[in-house]
Amino acid sequence: AKMAALSGGTGWRRGWLPALQLVRRGSKAVTRHWKAMHFQRQKLLAVTEYVPPRPAVPLRCLPRHADPTHEEDGYVRLLRRQVQEVFQKNRMVAVCQYNSMPNEDVVTMQHYLRKHNIEVKFVLNEIVRPVLAQSKYRNLLPLFVCRNILLVSPETRAKEMLRVLKGVPQVNLLG
Repeated sequence: AKMAALSGGTGWRRGWLPALQLVRRGSKAVTRHWKAMHFQRQKLLAVTEYVPPRPAVPLRCLPRHADPTHEEDGYVRLLRRQVQEVFQKNRMVAVCQYNSMPNEDVVTMQHYLRKHNIEVKFVLNEIVRPVLAQSKYRNLLPLFVCRNILLVSPETRAKEMLRVLKGVPQVNLLG
C-alpha cells in the first residue's frame, strides 16, 4: 500500500518508456529501381561494340574439306565376320521383320525354334548390308531396311519355322 501511495496508484505504468526505441527516418533501403541509361553512355557502348571482320572470301566459295576417312572398329569387323559365317555355314537363312514384343514372348519363340534346331540372330543393318553387298546374296539387300532378325539352321527346316511363326504376329517372314 505504501508503494502504491508513493507512485500515485497505477501511474507508474503511464510514465514507463522502453530503453531502446527504433525509429526510421529518411530514405528507404530499397535502391533497386530501374533507371534509364544515360544517352552518352548508350552512344559510347554503341561505338565501342565489337564487330567481327568479314572473311575476304565468303565461306560458300571455299572448297569443302574432305571428311577424315572413317576407320573401321574392331568390334564391327568381328560382327561382320560372324554374319559372313552365318551365311556360309547354314543352308537355311530366313530374313524376318521384327516388331517389338515382350521379352517373355521372344524367349518362348526362341525356345520353340531351337527345338527344331533353328537359331534366332538379331542383326544390325549397318553390319549386314556391307557383307551382303560383297556376297552372292546381293538380292537380299532391299529386305534390310527396318529392324530385322535372321532365322538360321544348318538344315532346311522351312515347314517347322513357318508353323512357329504363324503363332507370332510380330515377326513377319520377308525372304
